[in-house]
Amino acid sequence: MVHQGIVRIAILHPQRLVREALAFVIARQHALSVVAAAAHVGEVSDRLQALRPDVYLVDLRAPERHGLDELRAIRRRFSDSKVLMTGLNDVDADALACIEHGAAGYLSQDASVHELVENVRAVATGEAICSRKVAGLLFARVADAAHHRDQGLTSAAPRVTPREREIIALINAGLSNKEIAVRLNIEIQTVKNHVHNILDKLQIEGRRALVKFVNDASSWTVVSGY
Repeated sequence: MVHQGIVRIAILHPQRLVREALAFVIARQHALSVVAAAAHVGEVSDRLQALRPDVYLVDLRAPERHGLDELRAIRRRFSDSKVLMTGLNDVDADALACIEHGAAGYLSQDASVHELVENVRAVATGEAICSRKVAGLLFARVADAAHHRDQGLTSAAPRVTPREREIIALINAGLSNKEIAVRLNIEIQTVKNHVHNILDKLQIEGRRALVKFVNDASSWTVVSGY
């Protein structure tokens, strides 16, 4: 959270000249304040704990991407802070890697001071910064992951027998094992065996989790057989 309208910034860059130059430029911008500058997060970890910067400027150091280690460390310790990666080559894979590791945005090596300042202010207010092309790649990845998830659910459907589907429906209706046994005219131990098999097949722990799973629309193919 931005403190009293001032965006507090920490600069992490391996080259002293670069980080001091960045600090010099940023300190002269309205409502921006550099509270820490270091080669890596380990140098100023105690200060960062106390200062809680709003935005971290972290150099990617392409092509080795050592800056991703800094990004991960920051996101682990200060999950509410925003990280703006700098020094990226014009490579989509670099941008995707930064975003996947929790960066709020990134700047290429050719970015101007004006772009730097504007993007710092943007990520401080919760905006995500990326090109249209990278945004398209991210959407494609989300769609692909959803497709694979749905394929997995569909392939699981044949493993659930018609009797198990009956029992799933009765559990979802709130019936106990004893009540299910009476309803289906089977032994209670048989019901328990079916429940055990259902939870094992669907890799779910407990009846509550099963009910939640059943009421997830994306799980319908598993419990309905369609």
